[in-house]
Amino acid sequence: MGDCLEQNMSLMERLRPELYKRLKNVFESEEYSYSNVEETETRDGNKALIVERDNTKYRLNSLYKPLKEAEKWADQYEFHNLSISVVMFGMGNALFVREMLNRLKPDASVYLFEPDLSVFLYVLNNINIVDILEDKRVYLFINNINEREFSDLLQSDMDWVAVPTQIICNHPVYDKVYDEEFVGFLRVVHGANKMAKVNIDTEKHMSITLVDNAIRNLKYIKESNYVSEFIGKIPEELPAVIVAAGPSLDKNIDELKRAEGKAFIFATDTAVKYLLQHDIKFDAIITIDAKKGVWHLRDERCHNVPMFCVLEAKSNLMDMHIGRKIWFRGSVYMYDLYSRFNREFPGYNSGGSVATAAFSLCVSMKFKNIVLIGQDLAYSGGVTHAGGVVRNVQGDKEGRELVESIDGGKVWSRYDWLIYLEWFENSIRDLKDINVIDATEGGALIHGSKVMALSEVIDEYCKEEFSFNDMLDKMPYTFSDEEYSEVKDNIIHLRKEFNDIKQKSKEGIKAAEKVISIINKGEDNPVNEAKNLKKVDKINKFLAKQDAYSILDVYITNSVSKDLQTVNMLSDDEDENMKKTLEISVSIYKALIEAVDSLTPVLEETLEKL
Repeated sequence: MGDCLEQNMSLMERLRPELYKRLKNVFESEEYSYSNVEETETRDGNKALIVERDNTKYRLNSLYKPLKEAEKWADQYEFHNLSISVVMFGMGNALFVREMLNRLKPDASVYLFEPDLSVFLYVLNNINIVDILEDKRVYLFINNINEREFSDLLQSDMDWVAVPTQIICNHPVYDKVYDEEFVGFLRVVHGANKMAKVNIDTEKHMSITLVDNAIRNLKYIKESNYVSEFIGKIPEELPAVIVAAGPSLDKNIDELKRAEGKAFIFATDTAVKYLLQHDIKFDAIITIDAKKGVWHLRDERCHNVPMFCVLEAKSNLMDMHIGRKIWFRGSVYMYDLYSRFNREFPGYNSGGSVATAAFSLCVSMKFKNIVLIGQDLAYSGGVTHAGGVVRNVQGDKEGRELVESIDGGKVWSRYDWLIYLEWFENSIRDLKDINVIDATEGGALIHGSKVMALSEVIDEYCKEEFSFNDMLDKMPYTFSDEEYSEVKDNIIHLRKEFNDIKQKSKEGIKAAEKVISIINKGEDNPVNEAKNLKKVDKINKFLAKQDAYSILDVYITNSVSKDLQTVNMLSDDEDENMKKTLEISVSIYKALIEAVDSLTPVLEETLEKL
């Protein structure tokens, strides 16, 4: 092992162990090659990387002054903002990445995607990149190694506050050498940004309801399970059938009877009533909507069916349901609470709808065959749902678009379905060893899926007997009585945290407004200014450490969203930057006080029922 490889791999083993294991397997397989990559001397004594692809050689750096080239390349970007997110295509010999990192602040994040494994292997063997590997700001993704994690992390990290200061860039020449991969890279990035907008629009619209539900549903943790407990427990070959309520469900719903007990049938909450009307037995319900109409689950026959749900699901609906509840995603508060007891949730990407959430759930549970039915994502005439139901959304007429249909023709879709369609296609593209079958028999074509009739799917895949209820009967709840006693104490502690947050927010308003007054009056009072800034900083750190803060943070989304959209964008005037930051802090403090006042009665009601 050469010196560079040894140093790079040793550092990676210590700080990036999962990536190290995967690369070590590549080296040990002896099936790798980087013969298409070489270096050449440059006139300033550095080196340029040359890669051969499709019988053409491409030079990735200047032959004259590659360091100056990297500096000039970085000059095109602004680095003075806070919490910058850089999403970069291509690492090359690391010169451009280094220049970027040298200019970024410590609070930045860099999502670095290398599309060519052979280039990365060459670099590991011949170039010392320890400084990049040990930089905590850098998230590293290599094609054919951990490329799927790139999409997952962007979807989870790229929130609406990060997008305005985001830098999307590529190593020079990479966009031409790896043109197809670059298109895929941009598709993932823009998809994550689009989903960030969808998420903030949802949170702004429903933030109060989301938190109200989450607090009320805490009482159901005691007698519940969470998704990680089922991973590896369900037969791998058993197909998962996700039943949505698109218009085409009317065509093949009765065929599902033959799949009972031989597939894991997930009923989206909207589809439940149609399944019950046809006396179809299903294994579980899935629900995520904070404002879902309770009429979807009013039929008592579904009240005992196991339910995969989120903490923010409509509390009235959760109250009606008396069967086993299984959490497959939680709020930040729930994740932290479960982590204290070494219960970790798997990766999750909701996609914005209950059907996309069900798909993400099936991937997490490691089903090898995922079957979609009723997933039209298009109109059938003017019909939007099974049973001839028409449900319009605001702006649907302006947002309509013709897309390829499952039968090779064209069909009308609309803007929200188009987002879900793109999500499905991106998700399927990133999957390995999972067979996605579209047995919808109508609607939009989901590229990457295998189109089959439901009858053919059942004949080919539904061969193994399975009972989810039998499994649940033998499965204890997530927390033992002793553990739940601690969980309960943690939840009860929210009462004190609410009061502390309210008190500290009042103190924060006073301290921040004193500094704002000093700036507005143009006073030269550094001692008083520093004293109050220190107090604001101390209060902010205190608030961030409170478990309750993550709950309240969602609640105040709508009231502070306009201010926060520019929170990371700075001007050249330091006083104005400080004033703007403090004004945003005051806005947040006031919103927190109002949130505590509104939510305290809800919390007290919940604590009585624990």
